Amino acid sequence: MFVGIDIGSISAKMAVAGARGDILYADYRFHRGNPAACLSDMLARARESGHRSCRALCTTGSGRTYAGALLDADIVRNEITATWIAAARVEPAVRTIIEIGGQDSKLITLENGGIRDFRLNSVCAAGTGSFIEQQSARLGLTPDGLSDRAMGARENPARFTGRCTVFVETEMINLQQRGYGVESIAAGLFDAVVENYLNDLSPGVRIAPPVLFCGGVSQLEAVKRAFEARLSLEVRVPPANTIMAAYGAALLASEWSGIETPGPGRGLSVRIDQEGIPRPESCTRTDCLECGNCMPGKSDRL
Repeated sequence: MFVGIDIGSISAKMAVAGARGDILYADYRFHRGNPAACLSDMLARARESGHRSCRALCTTGSGRTYAGALLDADIVRNEITATWIAAARVEPAVRTIIEIGGQDSKLITLENGGIRDFRLNSVCAAGTGSFIEQQSARLGLTPDGLSDRAMGARENPARFTGRCTVFVETEMINLQQRGYGVESIAAGLFDAVVENYLNDLSPGVRIAPPVLFCGGVSQLEAVKRAFEARLSLEVRVPPANTIMAAYGAALLASEWSGIETPGPGRGLSVRIDQEGIPRPESCTRTDCLECGNCMPGKSDRL
């Protein structure tokens, strides 16, 4: 078995792949600013499920170096590479990968079996999952609930003209006062998310099919539909949509084991002695979202 671990800004994902690249086990959860404890619990659950050891382990994501040290990872790879490897596995002909997570977004374009270009979002949060969560809460809904309500007004969405999160919030209040229903506002919000994503990441980039949509936000059908309407293309959400980078990391671990000479296997555990392991760098965002996940950024502000 081969293990991939993806530590992002707000969540941790794990994928266990078999010798043929099939996913044997997966886990996805929010680490709430404590990735070490989260990883320890994830691995304990994996062991309880019968996955007690692996041939190789790879970490990826923004916290990949930290997680790699905690887990004594065999290899550490960036999330762009890991996502590409997984996407190519589930859709060999893929040309474009759209990923939207809790606080970041990516656009990866592929050509001739390799990465042609990739873009990461700027400091603006208006095209990410955190923005959707905030606006859902304002309407008394969960993100899933907001998506469901939006599906009922795809033909008549409210129009948001601002890009900034603050302006969108102001417009939403104004639309409510003007009598727009929740369904119309929800549909307009998802259109705004897609528009902000494309304005931020796609200038000068040709988005060619097949298009895969992954990341936590890809679970929302209304966002997928908004992308399809805006791009006039089919957008596919793959089965491993929320753990793509972790799955790619597991595949990279498998690839590594075929090149290197691995030992008889290794256990799945977090280092007990964590002294000397550098914590992830403080967040560099200029618009603090008070997410509690900067390490040590958030604790320094308390």
